[in-house]
This record gives sequence, C-alpha cells and structure tokens, in this order.
Amino acid sequence: MFLAGACAAGVLGAAMLRHPRTRVVGGIAIGSGLAAVAWLALAEFTGRFGQDQLWFRAPTFYVAALILLGALSWWLTRPAPVAWRFGLPATLLALLVVAGVLTRLDGRSAPLAMLMPTFEQPAPDLSFFDAGGRVRHLSEFRGKVVLVNFWATWCAPCRREMPMLSRLQREHGDDGLVVLYLSLEEPAVLAPFLAANHFDGVQGRIEGAPGFYDAGKFYPLSYLITRDGRVTRRWSGRPKEDWLRAELTRALHGGSA
Repeated sequence: MFLAGACAAGVLGAAMLRHPRTRVVGGIAIGSGLAAVAWLALAEFTGRFGQDQLWFRAPTFYVAALILLGALSWWLTRPAPVAWRFGLPATLLALLVVAGVLTRLDGRSAPLAMLMPTFEQPAPDLSFFDAGGRVRHLSEFRGKVVLVNFWATWCAPCRREMPMLSRLQREHGDDGLVVLYLSLEEPAVLAPFLAANHFDGVQGRIEGAPGFYDAGKFYPLSYLITRDGRVTRRWSGRPKEDWLRAELTRALHGGSA
C-alpha cells in the first residue's frame, strides 16, 4: 500500500507537469513520491523492517529499485539544462548515501554481513568450552540443524530472546534441532547467570571465533546451519517468533529456503 501510494503520487505529478499552472505542484508530487520509494528501499536494505523484509527477501525492494531507475532514465532524457538534469540526481544520490551512512552510525545497525545473503556457504568450524569445561566443536553437530546464538549476560535483547530459543529447543529437539548458546564472557560472569537461568540447549564459552561470525561485534547474533553444515540464515537482534518457526520448519523438514 505504501509503495502503491508513492507510485500514484509520482504518476499524478508527471501528468501535472504537462500543464504550466500545475507544474510546480506536479514537481513536488513527483519528488515526494520518489522520496518515499527511496526511503522504503533504504529501510529494506538496512533491515529496518525485520529479517523477513531484508532487501534480498522483499519483492518490494526490487520494485522500488526499478521505479527509481526508471525515474532516473526519464529525468535524464528531459529537455533541461545539463547542470540541472545531472545535478539533481547527483544531489539526491549524495543525500541517499548520507542517509545510509547515518543509519550505520546510529548505534543500532547490524554488522554489514547480516544484511547480505548467506549463499549457503559452509559454516566455519569453531571450538568452545561446554558447561563441564570440555573443548567441543561445532562440527560435532553435523547431521543436526544448529542454531548458533552469540549472546552476553548484559544484553537485554539476548535475555528476552533466550527463553524463546529454549522453548524451540524443547519443541524440536527430537526433530534434530540443537540450539548452541555461545558467550565470550568469563566463567566467573557466566556461572552465576546460568545457575539462576536455565535454557534448554547447549551452553558454551568461546575465547574467539572465525571472522565470519562477527562474534562480539553485535548482540544477539544468530546463525541457522543445515544438517550438512551450510549457513542458510543469519540475523541480528531478536527475530519474530513466527518467522523463526517457519525457518526452523524448512530447515528441519524440507531443507533450506
């Protein structure tokens, strides 16, 4: 609906440009419509609408991109002074870049890797210390669907997310799901927290992880790994439960999507 409204404003503005009396209003309508389309594309590109509306999963992102490219082609072929014809698109592009940079600097943006498709690449192996202090490896869970969750005791979104992950572990453990909670914190910090809070799954402590995982850069970070060791999904923050349930169902009963 939002995209349709923005398109309608643009089409109406283009029609008004044909008449001298409404040309200014038409220009405003076109600019407003395109600004709305650009805002939608930027929001989906930066993951502001959640994991199910990231740009590579959202059809509206591609529609918005086509609209912006079409508008650019239309504008460049209009009979206008060269400085105006090329200067306006350049200015708008610069503003869009600035907006993108600001979204990266606002303290809430996820690591850039979280905004890109996984391409189902193999999950790099990593080692961790389990609750008993033994060294374990992610590769031990080959044949299972593994949800790797990087968290910290001080992270409020982590603490809100972990009961949901624990519940999903209880519901799908018999289907082959393993929720692996990994923290970079010291045993003296983790032990009291885990003694007071039980979460179904495998608890682990790491001293580091391969760069692929961006461990410690943002919390919580999660990766969904298929039975044959491929990363099918990754996300930052607490996802919607219905989205996560759908992803787990696909991974557990029908492969990755």
